[in-house]
Amino acid sequence: MSSLLPELIKEKKVLLIREIFDEYNIVDLSEIFSELELDEAIFIFKILPKDISAELFTYLDPLHQERLISALSSMEVKGILDNMFSDDIIDFLEEMPANVIKYILDNVPSEHRKEINTLLSYEENTAGSVMSTDFVELYEKDTVEEAIIKIKEQAEIAETVNVCFVIDQKRVLVGIVNLRDIIVAKNNKLISEIMDKNIHYVYTNTDQEEVARLLSKYDLTTICVLNDQNCLIGIVTADDVLDILNEEATEDIHKMSGIVPTDGSYLKTGIKEMVKSRISWLLILMISATFTGYILQYFEDKLSALAILSASIPIIMSTAGNAGAQSSTMVIRGIAVDDLNIKDIFIVLKKELAVGLLCGAILFVTNFIRLYIFGSKSTTFSISFVVSLTITISLISANLAGGILPLIAKKLKMDPASAAAPLITTIVDATSLIIYFMLAIAILKI
Repeated sequence: MSSLLPELIKEKKVLLIREIFDEYNIVDLSEIFSELELDEAIFIFKILPKDISAELFTYLDPLHQERLISALSSMEVKGILDNMFSDDIIDFLEEMPANVIKYILDNVPSEHRKEINTLLSYEENTAGSVMSTDFVELYEKDTVEEAIIKIKEQAEIAETVNVCFVIDQKRVLVGIVNLRDIIVAKNNKLISEIMDKNIHYVYTNTDQEEVARLLSKYDLTTICVLNDQNCLIGIVTADDVLDILNEEATEDIHKMSGIVPTDGSYLKTGIKEMVKSRISWLLILMISATFTGYILQYFEDKLSALAILSASIPIIMSTAGNAGAQSSTMVIRGIAVDDLNIKDIFIVLKKELAVGLLCGAILFVTNFIRLYIFGSKSTTFSISFVVSLTITISLISANLAGGILPLIAKKLKMDPASAAAPLITTIVDATSLIIYFMLAIAILKI
């Protein structure tokens, strides 16, 4: 039925269109909606109930949102905003240019405008910037009967009613209560008697990654957001956390690849923005690779003495580089999930040393057989031994570097993902070459 939507729009079948939006998933319909012409999109927004059109609007990409806002009247824009949750409004505004933000703020009631400006003032990627101010609040002296009435009154604007938040007269958070507990309790019972005082909460300046970690750790559907006076001012829900996790994962992947994080999908990111995101680390790594060049120049006469030494450099650097990337990825993951910090450095060192020794031993045997038995006739026992031993020692040192650098970065209040990967590449390359030539000089006497 939803596949017929474009045809029904052309024929202006209002009742059938409304039936489709009542019956089918709004996310799937938003994908079809994004392919409509502007006049068709505007027609849809005008015939749908305000709550459905507002929900549809939240699932559109920023480009289509901006296109619609520019075409709708101020009253229609107000109707959409009045039916959107505060966190969805902020997500939308953060993607809009300044002129669109001004237009929107000019067309909302003053109390709504104040709320939006407050949310926009919080630092990016904090609990304050992702929280919703639409929730059910109760007082500890409310009876169950009074609470049910309040829930019904607030349900239409609240993002969730499954969990209600209990405050005192000064708006200080004192507890939370599940809707189920309210329903099964006797009408004359006080909320203070059935509420849970063991509350998990964050502050407005708490990093959004920490918010996601707490929700995941304690298996929560919502978490309270407090200000400095411990007053309840917002909540973060599980659906917000999915967006946070996706955003943080994308950011870490970009940083670990030496890319400045960008917003939006690959297809919608412009070439100029891509160049700006990549060029800085490419320049830094190119300049830092000068150290590797100096090492090769210093040992140039040793390389000319045995051609096999030059041929083995790529495999040594590649193996060590991959090992360093593997260990840093595991530790960065540990920092995010297990809250690893500098105090755990000896545990990390011990573990990475053990892994390096075992992996190194396997690679030593495999590489020695590859060179000495299946290699060229000029590859002697000593050369096979030097190359294989270099791979083993380089792998161990790369594992240790990959394990330590993210912890040091965290201690220095730097992002472990952005600090570790590019630095490991440079350090491991230079270290591997030094180890290689030192062993070659000591064992091969060149």
